[in-house]
Amino acid sequence: MKDFFAHQEQARRNTSLLVVLFTCAVILIVLSVYLAVTGGLFFSQMFVSQGEWLARDFWDFERFLWVISLTMMIVASGSLYRTYQLQQGGGAAVAEMLGAQRVPAVTDDPLLRRLQHVVEEMAIAAGLPVPPLYLLSQPGINAFAAGFGHSDAVIAVTSGAIELLNRDELQGVIAHEFSHILNGDTRLKMRLMGLLFGITLISDAGIVMMTARNASGYRVSRERGTHPAIALIGFLIFLVGTVGAVFADMIKRAVSRQREFLADAAAVQFTRNPAGIASALKVIGGYKGGSRVNHSATQQTSHFFFGNAVKSWENKDWWATHPPLAKRIKRLDASFSGHFEVINSASRSASVMHEAISSLAGQISAQPLPQYVNTVMQSVGRPDADALQQSISLLDNIPARLHRFAHDPFTARAVVYGLLLDNDKTVRSIQLNALETSADASVLRELLDIQPTVSALEAELRIPLLELLMPALKSLSRAQYKQFRQCIAALIKADDKLSIFEYMLHRMLIRHLHPAFAKVKPAAVYFDVAAEIADEAGLIVSMLIREGSHEQPDELFAHAMSHVLAWQTGIKPSLKQSDLSVLDQALNKAEKATPEIKRRLVKACVEVVLADGQVRANEFELLRAVCDALACPMPQIGFNMPPG
Repeated sequence: MKDFFAHQEQARRNTSLLVVLFTCAVILIVLSVYLAVTGGLFFSQMFVSQGEWLARDFWDFERFLWVISLTMMIVASGSLYRTYQLQQGGGAAVAEMLGAQRVPAVTDDPLLRRLQHVVEEMAIAAGLPVPPLYLLSQPGINAFAAGFGHSDAVIAVTSGAIELLNRDELQGVIAHEFSHILNGDTRLKMRLMGLLFGITLISDAGIVMMTARNASGYRVSRERGTHPAIALIGFLIFLVGTVGAVFADMIKRAVSRQREFLADAAAVQFTRNPAGIASALKVIGGYKGGSRVNHSATQQTSHFFFGNAVKSWENKDWWATHPPLAKRIKRLDASFSGHFEVINSASRSASVMHEAISSLAGQISAQPLPQYVNTVMQSVGRPDADALQQSISLLDNIPARLHRFAHDPFTARAVVYGLLLDNDKTVRSIQLNALETSADASVLRELLDIQPTVSALEAELRIPLLELLMPALKSLSRAQYKQFRQCIAALIKADDKLSIFEYMLHRMLIRHLHPAFAKVKPAAVYFDVAAEIADEAGLIVSMLIREGSHEQPDELFAHAMSHVLAWQTGIKPSLKQSDLSVLDQALNKAEKATPEIKRRLVKACVEVVLADGQVRANEFELLRAVCDALACPMPQIGFNMPPG
């Protein structure tokens, strides 16, 4: 089975396939528009006086140039506009386009609280920031994930899904959506949506031509001197645009169908419960509302959803963007007969509500964490049930008050400040003085109140807590975010030192928060040969070795670097104290490497961390900073636990 990095490489190839299919579609549309214009001109001869010819020949190079120029202008402008719009809003733009509402951070609704818990557990198990949650007020059972990357990803769930799916079924659906985020499918779908929007504008251009009005406000007509060919050509172009929409659906189908099977399989691996997602699909099949989403934007976003959001033609599942339900279920449950039991929505929703209320008080014991390098690498981007159980345990160990604070934009800032307060009284005094000058007075009061709880927090809970804070912090206003960054900088600079935890926290916050407040250009792949980043990889590995306790650091370095470069290297480890700003530069360069090179570098780093039989807090926090910079989700791998 492919690992996380292979899926990233596959996503890159799928993007190339998308460009090829899009180019073919545009060429066919240009030719079709030319045929429509030429045919319209020929048919319009009957409306003109004798001797006036609008089209003497079928082929006319000048006419072709006009057609291709105007068509390309419409398609390109539409695609660029929608892509820019999506880049500005990220996954939230798709959710808001469909009328979804942000789930409040603090809610008494047991169904929404259950949903939050499921998403939080999976995010921490996957090593991702908790994505913002949206609720789509639709009776159909559906969900989707959207976003160009981990930082701007969101998850949206329909009200039908949270009301009619039990916890195992909901967990299977959410695991499916997390797979799309981890494997780069959401980025591909965002690009697909942007490109295809331009194609659909062709039919709009035809409508404009058919309904055009002259300067005096009347529709064009022969009596007013405007040629009737315009209306006829407009109608033909409208038909071409309809064909363009068919092309768009074909491209969606070509790109997304197989990814749905892969996401189903990943959800089973994540939850280790094939019955969960299979049962969710069976409920959709037996529910009268199915997975349909009734909204004007559903057609252009149909490829994002867990199930078919658009009602398919009679027995035409082969045309849909998703595989048939029965086929998906059969892959998960070989005993499935193909018969869907009719769902009584009233009794089922009552049962689900009862389960949600009861489960909120339940606790699940943690299982052992994965220990070996290969096991850890297999869990990257493909978290399993052990990781999920561990994340549940970690969440249970976070004090309830901190958990509540993490869900509110106001108090979340106080938690972050508390994590950065120094144990040394002199330094802490400098930090508090800085906050009195820069921070909101009310936030400072909350900080002083919550600080004893934050300072007593176990080291292994700091990263899960940071991940919990992300949705609330993304809700800050621009002014609040600017103030927040200034306060973070002041707290870190107070002692004129930069600890690994401070470095990790700052980098993680900026990487995942900044895209919510400013446009961030995604990193392009510049390095496809490992030797091009050999020095940077050596620095990263050296700094991880320095944080551990290794008897033979030189041999460990040589072994780790042989994984990165695939041969023995003459590079020597740099085990002296290094400025973390140098690490920052190295990570910025390594971020532009191919997924395969990143995989080898991450494996080398994991080997170093596990080499001495213990995982210390500073080691894991540095490892997490490295993996986060490489857009590689790294789940918890356990503190102070010898492998095996």
